[in-house]
Amino acid sequence: MAGYPHCYRTIRSQTKTTNSVYGEFFEAAQAMKIKIQPELLKILQYVDSNRKKFYDDLAEAVKIKSITSELKYIEEVKKMHRFVEDWLLKLEMKYECFNIGHYEIEGKRIKIPTMILAFLKTSANKKTVCIYLHLDVLKPDESKWDTDPWTLTTEDKKIYGCGAGCGKGPMMAWFHVIEAFKKSDLEFPVNLRFVIESMHHEHSLGLADFIESRMQDLFSGIDCIVMSDSEWLGEKHPCIVYGSAGILHYEVTVEKTEQSKTNVKEDMENIFKTITDEEDNILIKGFHDYVIPVSPDEELMYECIQEFDPEDIRESLPPHKRAWDKVKLLMSFWRMPSIYVDEIQECICDKKDTSVVKRYFLLKIVPKQIVSKVDSQVRKHIQNAIKELNIENKVTIQLLRSIRPWLENFRTPHFKAAKNAVIQIYKENANMIREDRERESVAIFNTFLERPILLLPLCNKTSNLSEENENISYRNYYEGTKLIAAFLYQFSYVKDKK
Repeated sequence: MAGYPHCYRTIRSQTKTTNSVYGEFFEAAQAMKIKIQPELLKILQYVDSNRKKFYDDLAEAVKIKSITSELKYIEEVKKMHRFVEDWLLKLEMKYECFNIGHYEIEGKRIKIPTMILAFLKTSANKKTVCIYLHLDVLKPDESKWDTDPWTLTTEDKKIYGCGAGCGKGPMMAWFHVIEAFKKSDLEFPVNLRFVIESMHHEHSLGLADFIESRMQDLFSGIDCIVMSDSEWLGEKHPCIVYGSAGILHYEVTVEKTEQSKTNVKEDMENIFKTITDEEDNILIKGFHDYVIPVSPDEELMYECIQEFDPEDIRESLPPHKRAWDKVKLLMSFWRMPSIYVDEIQECICDKKDTSVVKRYFLLKIVPKQIVSKVDSQVRKHIQNAIKELNIENKVTIQLLRSIRPWLENFRTPHFKAAKNAVIQIYKENANMIREDRERESVAIFNTFLERPILLLPLCNKTSNLSEENENISYRNYYEGTKLIAAFLYQFSYVKDKK
């Protein structure tokens, strides 16, 4: 036995051994360690030494009421722009502001807040990372907040404020990383390009046209795009997002005609019985044809996801889903298409009009399903249903909004860099997750730039992004800032596949 490089271990010790079982333990333990480079260590120390300053900087941003949905806040939006421009000058970044059109608000036509493009170029030989940020916030319902949404407040190691988790928090984290490099006299490991808009909560109005018109000059040479307005699956385990659902949002109207003898509400109910059943199965012909079959490897990946316990939500699930396991539930949320149907709406005006009813429904679609193809299937299905049911009332269908789904190959260099950064900062592997919500800004970048996109969330699931009591935890704000720096270093090192 003396000839073997073997020693006994406790739960806290590590073992080098020729034994296959102990060898696996050692390999797994080592996999959770990636050396902190001396330069990165300086950045991490700077973050730890400047927590109070970082908090105060975020407080300055949060107190500005940058709401783009109401006219009375337009000056506040301009103030937010000046705040960002002051930061860009302080960080010695070159930037340009672009007019991107007009929009109507409260019956008045005004300019869309200018788009800001900022640049930090250190070397033509370095990779270029494009970061998407936004300055606007949704108007908070202050009656539902426990604190003043415009005053940054700390409670239970959480930082509360409007935009603290969505928009302003991530923006300040990125600015602080650049500041840390400059104050530490370190060369930046990559080139940076910021895209900063103010219409995120207004469906990113003007962003698509702007990117499409300038993608050959302002957006050339980008290696990947990074966004941070997302959240972890739970409270403790870091996540990386590699996909999101698409949506088609419809309005169906049934209007009484003179020759019809049927009730408009009954007609509406009969139409929807052909679209979906009681277990929310989608009955539209051909709808599932392009959904990618689930592979065994993919099932295994879902099994490995941490911080999701079906027992936590089982009672809230519809009866037919309550027996589903973790894998099937997560796939139903992220990976498989679904439908949500609103109640039938009748006229509630003084002269109650029973001759017209409306109903809204939303289709969640997944990668390989194409918006135009699904829209054609839906319209054809409803037209066939009208004929088969002998409906004589007037039926109209309107597509109110559509967003394409998004999916990345998470085995590419930028995801490898993000995974390594998570291990460096949090000492554990990241959950690789998808989202069951649409991502309009992601869809726009994905459509026009066709570059890899990475969602690197800084918040956990209790952050209430863009809702009442929005917050970011101490851990997420400060460690998230470190995570950004670690990612940039890791991305500068990782080799592209040939």
